Amino acid sequence: MNMKIKTLLLGATVALSGGIMTSCSDDDDFTSTIFDTHEYPLDRTAYTFPLDTFLKANFQQPYNLRFIYKMEDIGSDLQKNLVPADYARSMQLAVLSKYLWFDVYKKFGGEQFLKENSPRIIHLVGSPAYNPTSGTETLGTAEGGLKITLYKVNVLDVDNIDLMNEYFFHVMHHEFGHILDQTHQRPSTIFDVISNGHYDPLDWQNKHDSVTASWGFVTPYASEAAREDWVETLSCYLTDNEDTWNNRLNTARYDWEDVDFKDVAFAWSAADIKWLSQRGVVFMREGVEIPAADLNNYKKTGGVFFGSDMANTGDNFDESNIFARYITSRTYDIDSVGYLFPQQNGDYHVVRKVIARNANGLAMVDENGKISFGDLSAGGTDGIDGQAIILQKLDLVRSWMKTYFNIDIDAMRDEIQSRQYVRNADGTFAKDAQGRYVNALTQEKEDGNPVMWDLLWEVLRFSLLK
Repeated sequence: MNMKIKTLLLGATVALSGGIMTSCSDDDDFTSTIFDTHEYPLDRTAYTFPLDTFLKANFQQPYNLRFIYKMEDIGSDLQKNLVPADYARSMQLAVLSKYLWFDVYKKFGGEQFLKENSPRIIHLVGSPAYNPTSGTETLGTAEGGLKITLYKVNVLDVDNIDLMNEYFFHVMHHEFGHILDQTHQRPSTIFDVISNGHYDPLDWQNKHDSVTASWGFVTPYASEAAREDWVETLSCYLTDNEDTWNNRLNTARYDWEDVDFKDVAFAWSAADIKWLSQRGVVFMREGVEIPAADLNNYKKTGGVFFGSDMANTGDNFDESNIFARYITSRTYDIDSVGYLFPQQNGDYHVVRKVIARNANGLAMVDENGKISFGDLSAGGTDGIDGQAIILQKLDLVRSWMKTYFNIDIDAMRDEIQSRQYVRNADGTFAKDAQGRYVNALTQEKEDGNPVMWDLLWEVLRFSLLK
């Protein structure tokens, strides 16, 4: 095989040399291209005919865009173990891409905007793309403003909008933002210096989202570099529902610190933990309650306790019981409160809010006896107001999109939300009994069909042509 390759290379070299040594004559018969440009009709007998026809009509013909769901090795990362996208989920993602991405940009930017700026290839891959050296996972890539690759298509779940936004639509707007940034560069002389000194291209994956929010980043990935910060700000704002966005901003108001797990003292005995757990104190790890039986293991390896603001006082607690010790510890030994955050090397860190302390190192409290986090209006204890920085960055993105593309991202965000979530009669978004936004894609309309069925019918109707 190696000999054949060498022979082919040698032949190519000889042919090239011959071309250099001879001159072109006037009667050389050059054609416009050496490639086959004939457009072959789609195979009506193929089971993929409906989706192929939909993609041709809605992406290729209007925007000269190839929407590839039959994974092509030549267009994939050969260093990763990847699998093709499932046909049914590819169909779902295709119609949703049109409905929640292209149609929205068309409405606010115009069809010509999409013709000029949309990618030329969208490539779907069914599996995740893991990066073993960094312990991260690539959800999407944009290559030279021409191609966007989306991974994890086989986990698409139309019943879970939060998951769809995280894996797909956030990624779409992120990667499309890179394309737009290449067309009209962001105001880098202003934007790139706002968080200068906090970007970390080598270790951003080991940063907790609360910590990076306190520095003015919407996500840890935004802290990788200014170019990622720019498109993360855009994509988070467009795809976050109101609660998610407000939670980001609220978290960013506080200062957060990252402390090695082994440096945090344990405050409770096993008996205390059991007693407190029975009375409403919740011990948490990454937002998930830790079973009482597991807490001893944490004590043995360094120990941390995690508590909520305990509201259950129905047992008439008094100053002599453990609850009083708990409250005292929260006030004067607050170092033991936080969240466990796993590191790439297998260790755990504790992420916690930074509190104001007096000269003796004890927690300061306000006039109501509440723990003080410093003057948040002045940036808390470190003088960095993460919320103000995020809003400053958003204003730059907002102005840039309006100036160069005449797109109102506030109106576009509202349109995206309206397509994803059910609205009440008063214009607010409806929530279910658990406080979650109601999925407009799967909710039955007055005709008895959900929006998702109408979208899929745009593909399935082409079956009638088979």
